[in-house]
Amino acid sequence: MCCGLYDAGMFTQMEMHVLNTLEWTIGHPTVDFFSQLIVAEEHDRVEVEHMAAYICEIALYHRDFVSSKPSVMARSSLALARAILGEPEVNDGEWDHVDNITLLTLSQHLHQPSVALSRKFSAPHFSGVAKKLASFMAHQANMARAQAQAGPPSPPSDHATKHADIYSTPQKGHGAVQGMADGYMTPPITPDGHAFVNAPKDTYPMPPRCPVTPTPQPQHPAYVSQHMMQQHYAAYMHHDTTGQMV
Repeated sequence: MCCGLYDAGMFTQMEMHVLNTLEWTIGHPTVDFFSQLIVAEEHDRVEVEHMAAYICEIALYHRDFVSSKPSVMARSSLALARAILGEPEVNDGEWDHVDNITLLTLSQHLHQPSVALSRKFSAPHFSGVAKKLASFMAHQANMARAQAQAGPPSPPSDHATKHADIYSTPQKGHGAVQGMADGYMTPPITPDGHAFVNAPKDTYPMPPRCPVTPTPQPQHPAYVSQHMMQQHYAAYMHHDTTGQMV
């Protein structure tokens, strides 16, 4: 490079000298940078900041967070740290669906942290957050185990079901096709005659009925009488019109 007059270190020093002269600052906004801004704005305790840093370093071992933005990682890790330490939740109006998904994904990778990380964040100058996270995860596991042993809730008893169905429309058990009248109101059952065998007639009201004129058969006496009346009526009408009696 340049006929071997300068080595690589000298070029680096020259570039740094130019940047310092122009007062340019080259850097990338890291998770720590955004975390410090949020902590200063929300006045979080140092313990919350240490727990968020521990969570972010655990996330470095998993590829799920490679494409996550530093600002999203900072907000999600701080929110999860507050929940673990029992701190009040912060609503800054910037929380969105991506932050929520990142928080849920972070919570799924906390049960097996690296041994080196656990030893590092167990130190007093990191507020011993590794031990607090292990205690929190053990408590969550015990709660899940107790809930699994309790089993599903008991179904309601038949007695309660009967009381709940006293106002429902009764259904006939025999001769009814299930599912044929879905969506339509079912009329009440007309009770069979056997239901009134042992009941006196005065104990139940008779429903109103319209009179029905029976149709007599040709051999029935009522039919013969009615037929003769029709013949006499026809003869009377003929006499009235012609003056002669048939």
